[in-house]
Amino acid sequence: MDYKVSFLPSKGIVKIKNEGRLSFHKVRKYSAEATKLGHLNRCNKYLIDHSDTDLEHGIYKLHTDGGALQQFGFMNNDRIAIVISRKKDGHFFEERKAQEAKWCSKKYFSDIDKAIEWLNR
Repeated sequence: MDYKVSFLPSKGIVKIKNEGRLSFHKVRKYSAEATKLGHLNRCNKYLIDHSDTDLEHGIYKLHTDGGALQQFGFMNNDRIAIVISRKKDGHFFEERKAQEAKWCSKKYFSDIDKAIEWLNR
């Protein structure tokens, strides 16, 4: 398996660490595991780390728009920080950040520490 879902109790965050290629099936699978773990721990903060994800089709293939996130089991009151490597897909990063208004509790980052800081505000 090239992803790992874990609960970080000291931070109150469910973390999804993905590596390698991404597929719709894989996103659906790790999202189900993450939301289940979040509900078990009464947690609505999620950190999706795509810093080691192969983005051969670009940032738009992350399946992280509001409709997709809801389809995968995330709720409107969930806070979701999505970390990507700007080195791999920097030209789409600012454009994608500008689309965050579609789901106000989701935000893109290129720094994992800033993502965690935002989640814990």
